[in-house]
Amino acid sequence: MQNRDTAAALNYHESTKLAYINLANKPPLYKSYSGLPAISLPEDFPSPETPTLEAIGAYQASGGPEPTLTTLAQLLYHCAGVTRVGHFRLAGEVHFRAAASAGGLYPVETYVVCRDIEGLEAGVYHFGPDTFRLTRLREGDYRGHLAGAAGGDPTIATSPLSVIFTMVFWRSSWKYRSRGYRYCFWDNGTVASNLLAGAGASGLPARVVNSFIDQQVDRLLGIDGLGEASTCVVSLGSSTDRSADAVPGGELEAVGGTSVISAPGEIDYPDIRETHAATLLADGQEVTGCQGGLGHSTPAPRSPFIAFPAPADDDPVSAPLGQTIRERGSTRRFDHQSIPFSNLAAILRHSRKGVSSDFLVSQGDSLLDLYLIVNAVDDVPSGAYFCSHADDGLYQLREGEFRHEAGHLGFEQALPHDASAVAFFMADLDQILERYGNRGYRAAQLEAGIVGGKLYLAAHSLGLGASGLTFYDDEVTEFFSPHSAGKSAMFVVPLGVTAAVNRVRPFRSRIAMTLDAQSRGASRSQG
Repeated sequence: MQNRDTAAALNYHESTKLAYINLANKPPLYKSYSGLPAISLPEDFPSPETPTLEAIGAYQASGGPEPTLTTLAQLLYHCAGVTRVGHFRLAGEVHFRAAASAGGLYPVETYVVCRDIEGLEAGVYHFGPDTFRLTRLREGDYRGHLAGAAGGDPTIATSPLSVIFTMVFWRSSWKYRSRGYRYCFWDNGTVASNLLAGAGASGLPARVVNSFIDQQVDRLLGIDGLGEASTCVVSLGSSTDRSADAVPGGELEAVGGTSVISAPGEIDYPDIRETHAATLLADGQEVTGCQGGLGHSTPAPRSPFIAFPAPADDDPVSAPLGQTIRERGSTRRFDHQSIPFSNLAAILRHSRKGVSSDFLVSQGDSLLDLYLIVNAVDDVPSGAYFCSHADDGLYQLREGEFRHEAGHLGFEQALPHDASAVAFFMADLDQILERYGNRGYRAAQLEAGIVGGKLYLAAHSLGLGASGLTFYDDEVTEFFSPHSAGKSAMFVVPLGVTAAVNRVRPFRSRIAMTLDAQSRGASRSQG
């Protein structure tokens, strides 16, 4: 490269410009289609009355009722629907959705592949949350295509229907840049957690499938796999119907009509494009290699142990699932009030009962470890803890007042400082990547979003608040070390009592002020 090759300086200048957000190139919240038939979903579906804690802890392998179009409408509304519309002086019209989303950007799109069910013909459909309609992309039973892409997965082949989630990456990276790729999987997880809870409340078996030949699933949905890409499949229901076992041969025709997912001015983030490309599976052998469990087990520390209260003794009563989802909203500000230990125990116990999936073998398996900072929980000393699902309680790593540490770790925000407790999901990525390859990264992020989404629902069902946060990665690991040594932070969820005025408050931790002050001093190496 020569001095007169001025593209280098211009490219650097463009790539390092600072800006907050550009409203002119904000992508649309919803994908739209034209030129394809659409079916209105029934709006008179019942609200799930199962207690939320029971629904999020459901883990059913087979059986259940036969789903109908009304069942599907109920499930789609409570996982990805628009629950209410608000009007605000600065923001204008705001659409509140059933599941939480980082920045309210909602990068998740939802599709359905089904055989004939009552009220709906077999086909491939796209769900429009804004219109509450299904757009038919393909007519006929394509469960065999989907099952074949997932290595002949028997639950997809025999389930009456499967929901496929995709990500429109630009919706998240528009605000969060390259880090938005992580947020996409958190959002995928929170939507999936609502779907799994809805299935649990309906008595339908549900299983998350993370391993499939991406190009085949993308082609089935008529998406390019670049701006929008398939990220997971959830099979719903079970039957003895084996009609989809045989995978139909031949190339799929292109999906007709036209669709819009973006806006002019979209910015390419190579980190996202290249990382996602590295996670793709190309053939059945790669799919099979990503299925099955890890055998993950984290030794408990040799430290004081606090057992959770026995459920029969003091398990709190939670609100019905439908009510919880409709009334749920992200907490912007916590009160400093203490919460009962029984509430925290119930939230953690039910949220971690397991995720039925192709990358976890049995109930209770997980790729994640859960650490906590406890600020204000009755009968639990403030401090740092490791949560043991196997032992049903908390191991104290160190006792102390760590509100400022929590606020700093949570990206210098008041929420974790003010919360009663802060949950940190962590994973041993070296071990996960060795077992699953790059696809394991998606599995870990997805599971963190699912379990985090269950924490949301559990907390709100008990009248508490919750919110998802980003974080300072390496400092989280350092804070919980040595027990967390070698692990990576995946997701952070503070829990507590929502303040009467639920608005963000300015915050600056002592840690940040100290670091800023020290940064102005002379380094030790300079004497």
